Amino acid sequence: MRSVLITIACAGLLWQVGAAQEAKGTTVVGCLAGPDADDQYTLTSMQHRTGVMVVGGEDLKKGAGAKVKLTGAWETLSGSDATKGDAGRRFRAADMTVVEAKCQAPAPVTPVSKKKKQ
Repeated sequence: MRSVLITIACAGLLWQVGAAQEAKGTTVVGCLAGPDADDQYTLTSMQHRTGVMVVGGEDLKKGAGAKVKLTGAWETLSGSDATKGDAGRRFRAADMTVVEAKCQAPAPVTPVSKKKKQ
């Protein structure tokens, strides 16, 4: 009987931890651009230099051209391999906060430092 109660308590604890992580979501920060001709938004940052597709509704219009903090979840695009970087996934934003009104996206490639050039 005691082992059954311990098992139930552990299962309850694991469920609570999982629910808390799901509610928290993932946060990304970067420059939000869009919408483009296909009504798509793109977020660029130091980690996502080539940009990642963002979906999330009409709220994204308020952050276009600004540095934003998005909270949500990553989604794998159908028919793609998510292990190949940002091209195979998109970010579904559930919440958006504008961090700065203007934002300049980083260069698409990492610059080579002067020390590496020598």
